[in-house]
Amino acid sequence: MIKRYLNRFPHALSGLKIAIKEDYGFRTQIYLGATILFIVGVWFTPISSLEILLIVLAYALVLITELQNSAVETALDRIHPDLDDSIRKTKDMAAGSVLIAGLFLLFTLGFIYFVGV
Repeated sequence: MIKRYLNRFPHALSGLKIAIKEDYGFRTQIYLGATILFIVGVWFTPISSLEILLIVLAYALVLITELQNSAVETALDRIHPDLDDSIRKTKDMAAGSVLIAGLFLLFTLGFIYFVGV
């Protein structure tokens, strides 16, 4: 059973590699995240382990939702390449999840900066 799960691991790594290499949105999120983490490191020093964990988790949520958004968009473009209102709505909702995750990251940063943990 464990071997079955371990055999799936290369597929997950391949997906990340494809996203980094071919998906502009995912690369942008990585660059923005690195910039945010650098700024946090400069402005919020010293920062507790819990605060670092919260920031990393919020950032991971952004990356996860961006990967899902990219996968949905790629699949829908392949299945239905023509313009369609229901496809547009689906893509917009997927993009909305990335926006919510990004706002959550900003909220987390603001909370840590103004209130502290």
